[in-house]
Amino acid sequence: MKATATVTIDRPIGEVFSYVTDVAEMPRWVSGVSAARLVSGEMGRGARYVLDYVQGWRPSEVEIEVTEFEPPRSFGSRSSRGPFAFEGKMQLREAGSATEVTNIIEAGPDSLSTRVASWLLGPILRRSFTRRLARELEQLRDAIET
Repeated sequence: MKATATVTIDRPIGEVFSYVTDVAEMPRWVSGVSAARLVSGEMGRGARYVLDYVQGWRPSEVEIEVTEFEPPRSFGSRSSRGPFAFEGKMQLREAGSATEVTNIIEAGPDSLSTRVASWLLGPILRRSFTRRLARELEQLRDAIET
């Protein structure tokens, strides 16, 4: 299932890119994340970080690998361990003195039940997922602008 959301943040592109690639800040704007830490290397392509994540009532660790790192325009990642598979990409674009941020995430089902639910309820789940991404980007904007 693929979802996309966009927001404009009233900050320069370099500042926004630095913030979205600082994993320690992710709990402030990514839903379900209570902590995040870099576990190998420096931030850049091939780096890995771990999120302490709660989905519903179930806590888990999600390990992420950075797949794309092109400051200040693009940051891509994919899960390498955790309860669900996903790939994500954040694209940043200058919009005058502000920055337009687009978050694109493609997530796969984590079990047979979610596979069936995706098949039966695909459009509803996609809208819900898109709304969640939009909320997260609004939280990102609020965190950076304040």
